[in-house]
Order: sequence, then structure tokens, then C-alpha cells
Amino acid sequence: MTTLIPVLAVLLTMVAGAVLAVRRFRVSDDYSGGSVGIVIAPCVLALYLVAAAMGVVIGWEDFKDSQDGVATEAGAAQALYWSTTALPEEDGEAVRDSLRTYLSTVVEKDWPMMVNAGELSAQGDMALADLTASVRVLPETENSDGLDRLTARQELTNLSDARIARADAAGDGIPGLVLIITVLTAIPVAVLPFAMIKKGASVAYFWATVNLAFVFGTVALLFFMGNPYTGVLATDAGGIEGTLAAFERADRAMLGLG
Repeated sequence: MTTLIPVLAVLLTMVAGAVLAVRRFRVSDDYSGGSVGIVIAPCVLALYLVAAAMGVVIGWEDFKDSQDGVATEAGAAQALYWSTTALPEEDGEAVRDSLRTYLSTVVEKDWPMMVNAGELSAQGDMALADLTASVRVLPETENSDGLDRLTARQELTNLSDARIARADAAGDGIPGLVLIITVLTAIPVAVLPFAMIKKGASVAYFWATVNLAFVFGTVALLFFMGNPYTGVLATDAGGIEGTLAAFERADRAMLGLG
């Protein structure tokens, strides 16, 4: 709803500007071929194209980075899970239980917070702390000289780093200045063609309307991109959910139930 309001405001401004341009503020032939058509309009169009392109690229890069981050986080969780299989059974099971709890918290608590508030949940922080504690108390095994424990700790560090990266990504978005420049330049780009139409040129009205729709669509896209976990481009928790499902299958296999 908070995104829809500014988008509708931009649309209404464009439509109102087009109507006023047709009825009261037409640009005469002298000006359309002079300062307005040769200097002002191209400059505004150039600013609009640069700002809109920057916004789309930033939004797309944030989306791709968030997808890569989820894949990295899921990979770190899987590596930690399998690193515990060489540990004593009781110790390994304790870590795996904490890991499953943490990933469930990521899906159930973190993701709604990232979507609604652009930040991670306190429950996720606590679940990670519990997981860290379960790894830190692992004893050295006689046959590995502590290698199994060190491997688990390294994978825990990777998982923690992935969480930090996700927290940063949750706060990412298209910079406000880019949005402002895009909106301020998009309005004249959408309106000026109507002001330069001669009366009765129905085909020109059609193409001016198409131009307005295209420009408005670009602005709306930038607004609805949101952060990498919301909007039209949104990274979901599918990778983490898939990892949890894989853990369940592995548990069943280790118990001889698969």
C-alpha cells in the first residue's frame, strides 16, 4: 500500500499534465523546433534514461546477489550438516538439531521480517547463537586430532557470514535519489509529447499515450522492485526450505527408514 500511493500519484500527475498540455499549455511550432525541442527535451530525456537504467541495474544486481547469498547460505548449512557425521553420535546429533532449528527459524521468522521490515529477526539471532554454542563445545576426537571439530567450526563461520550478507541485502534497495531523479524527469518526458501535438493529429495522440504508458511503467517497476526480498523481483526461502527437506531425507536414511 505504501508503494502504491506514490505510484498512483505519479500516474495522476502524468495524466493531469498531459490534459493541461493539450488544453492550455501547448508548445508552439517556434519553441518545439527551438529551445524546447532541441535543448530542454533531449536533456530531460537523457537524465530520465540514465536514472531509469541505473535504477533497473541496481535492482537487478541486488536481486541476483540475494539469490547467490541464499545459495551460499544453503550450501554452508549442508556442509555443516555433513561435517557432523564424523563426530561422536551424540555430539553430531546435537549440532544437527540446532542447525535444523536455526534454518526453520530463518524460514518462519527471518523471511517475514525481511519482507515487511527489511531486517532479520531476533529469534534467528538467538537460534544462531544456540547453534554456535553447540559447535563450540564439540570435543576433539581421538582419531582426527580435532579436524572434525575445526571443519564444523569453519562451516559455522561460513553460515554466519552468509547471515550477515543476507542482513545487508535485506536493507538494500534502489537509492532514493535515483528514484527522485527518475520521477522528476519521467513526468516531463511523458507530458511534453502532448504539448507539441498539433490539433487534430489523432495518430500523434496515440503515440504520445503509448509513450506515457511506457514511461509510467518504468517508474512503477522501480518502485515495485523494493528490496531483494519483496516486490516483482523477490528472492524467496525456497533454497533454505529445500535444504531442510534434504536434511529430513538424510535423517531418515541414517536411521534406516529411507
